Amino acid sequence: MIEYLYDAIRAAAGDDITITAEITNDEGEELKEACHLMLYGIDKESLITTVNGEYFEEDSEWRFTIPGEVTKGLSGRYWYCICYHDVSLCFKEPIYLV
Repeated sequence: MIEYLYDAIRAAAGDDITITAEITNDEGEELKEACHLMLYGIDKESLITTVNGEYFEEDSEWRFTIPGEVTKGLSGRYWYCICYHDVSLCFKEPIYLV
């Protein structure tokens, strides 16, 4: 189970979680390489994992899959951000694991 509410996500801990995103640069051009998602702990500072994305040309979207074993046993509000190379493209956004 995964639900989106704007940039907040609610997902089942212990299941594979696939997050999708359309990613563009400041000129509106699609970024098609070198994007990854970073998952942080409750404190917003401790990095839990980094997941490389996969770009799907036919859908013009990125897919980031967090393996279920990474979130198994977790519960509450955690944080994620999407990056291009080593540059964060957004502020850390909440992901609620239930």
